[in-house]
Amino acid sequence: MFKLQYPKTQVIYGNDALEWLSSVKSSKVAIVTTRSLLNSKLLSNILSLIKGDVIEGPRQHTPEEDVDKLARALSNYDTVIGLGGGSIIDGIKITFRGYYIAVPTTFAGAEHTQSGGFTSEGLKKSKIGKDIDVIILDPRATLETPKWLLLASGVRAIDHAIEALYSKDSNPFTDSLAIEGFKKLIRCLKDLDSLENRGLCQIGAWLSSLTMRYVRMGISHVFGYVYGPRYNIPHGITSCISLPHAIKLNYEIAKNKLREIEINDTPLYEFMERFLASLGIRKKLSEYAKLEDALRYVDVFVNLVNNSGNPIKIDIETAKKFIDEVY
Repeated sequence: MFKLQYPKTQVIYGNDALEWLSSVKSSKVAIVTTRSLLNSKLLSNILSLIKGDVIEGPRQHTPEEDVDKLARALSNYDTVIGLGGGSIIDGIKITFRGYYIAVPTTFAGAEHTQSGGFTSEGLKKSKIGKDIDVIILDPRATLETPKWLLLASGVRAIDHAIEALYSKDSNPFTDSLAIEGFKKLIRCLKDLDSLENRGLCQIGAWLSSLTMRYVRMGISHVFGYVYGPRYNIPHGITSCISLPHAIKLNYEIAKNKLREIEINDTPLYEFMERFLASLGIRKKLSEYAKLEDALRYVDVFVNLVNNSGNPIKIDIETAKKFIDEVY
């Protein structure tokens, strides 16, 4: 028997979704955003729809000290609008208990989960926060996001779909979300000059990221948790480094499920290598760290992988080989 509880969050989506903000009635509104958007047209547009105080939110990887600072800053507000990517959205999720509206500017999908990630002592950790009340998916909110960041966040969403599909916790509901989310993301990321495709990517990220409420992710995500904060590798870029190798490692046990999303009988790990290269975002760990330094953390890596949703367990030698391959 399997029990599944569906979230109650309201999602407003489409080309004019931002206009919904003009209907919000609250006297104490904070708009938490990233430093790069403080002088943006997007923030100006939002301030024309709803009045609020602008607060600079957590930095990349949501450092614990930034989370503590944000909690203090939001203590007197009734309504908070989170404008940004995963670091902003997660930071609010785990610090604020009032009415929360998320306006994502990337495809990372943090708005669709209840847990929020933050960095403590060089390692990404997570804790359960409050469900977001309203998510606004308007493709116009992505227009000032650098293209490389948008592509990388889209790959992160693809990572959610693939690791949900082969997770040892997978079920028919999450399989369906993962398969459809993957197909949409693969199609839309090829042409982000189209506003329609940006909207399609938001839907794909919605579907694939919703799986994280119900299944644990695997080795590709764990790689990001261990090495992303430690070497300041952007959130989505960790997936651009690890995902093809994660698929290959798990392929023998997962290939029957992965065939659901394979194209022309090409093994999925080969397809993802070519797809990332075609987008210009195939990355290696060697761009961010020295191999001998990275190998120092294999014990932590093995422990986290073996307590994740990864379909196979690994040992120290397998972990070292994996790190060497992604290097």
